[in-house]
Amino acid sequence: MVKSGCVALLGLLLCAGASAAQTSAPNGNIEDGKKAWGVAPRCQNCHGAQAEGGFGPDLAGRGLSFDQFRQAVRRPWGVMLGYTEKQLSDQTLADMYAYTSSLHQVAQPGKAHFTAPPGAPLGQVYLVDTIGCAHCHEPELRQPRRVLGGEATDVDFEFFAKRIYQHQEFYPTGRMGNYTKARVPEVILRELFRWVEDDLGLLVPIQAVLDLAGTPNGANTTYTLTVRNAGAPGKGLTAEDVTVSLKLPAGAKVVTTTGAGLQGVTADAAVWKLAKIAPKDELKYTVTLAGAPSAPGPLFKGSRVDWMKPAMRIGEPTLQLVDERWMGSKNDWQPVGVAAPPPPPAPPVQ
Repeated sequence: MVKSGCVALLGLLLCAGASAAQTSAPNGNIEDGKKAWGVAPRCQNCHGAQAEGGFGPDLAGRGLSFDQFRQAVRRPWGVMLGYTEKQLSDQTLADMYAYTSSLHQVAQPGKAHFTAPPGAPLGQVYLVDTIGCAHCHEPELRQPRRVLGGEATDVDFEFFAKRIYQHQEFYPTGRMGNYTKARVPEVILRELFRWVEDDLGLLVPIQAVLDLAGTPNGANTTYTLTVRNAGAPGKGLTAEDVTVSLKLPAGAKVVTTTGAGLQGVTADAAVWKLAKIAPKDELKYTVTLAGAPSAPGPLFKGSRVDWMKPAMRIGEPTLQLVDERWMGSKNDWQPVGVAAPPPPPAPPVQ
């Protein structure tokens, strides 16, 4: 028989334990959670910008406990990637939990960004509707195919599968978690890989970045375009029969240009041609324009790098292309991006 004093003590211990369990979660900040929801692993891509649902279930105002929310991220039940503390800290999870809990529950879940079109190849159905990779990587996997193209000679199914099942070993702080074979069986992954490799093909990871700020050069301004192949030497794909087109601002006066393979300068573009850009090749092109630097905006808009080989394979006519830049193109190409502006100078120490 248990004495009443012991019962009282046991009750206090149980209450204390329950209280500790209830207060063990970090205090979440709604505004920080709203920011993390769209940035961290981009939860909004599957669960909706307002957690209204889409490819993934709606989470707005669902009344989940923090432990339920955290387990769904750390050890998911369904077809979802699992995320580690290095990728999403408990504090970030608490912030996102506070944000989704602050929202009103929806009467009707949202719709997925993408759905496989009627008659789509099985690989694309798996990509879009079964696993959901397309909701971060788009229905034709353009960027992942560029990454794989950078290591093309190593790419086989085993290589691909490790990036899906053991992704965190390669990118421990990246935005993508791990899928499990229990949720994404190997037979599904094999068909997805076959579709990517055979029907779509791997792509050359060409990068093209323009220093939009320009460098003063006497009374003129020099702009530098850097073009590189980000592939691994001896492994990555080589771009062949390459054309670099730097679109000029209306009314610009070209003083000088540099860079091998210059074809000429017209009223609207400077054009260079070269036989190939092999992995880790980095090329510099400059255009010096008369006058001071121009204000950022449409300067050099429409500049691009084209290459004829390897040809871009569109695949089946049912392939859903999201990026209209490549629709109707007979070759692969990369738009010229702009370098991030330098940070402002630090204030003087008082």
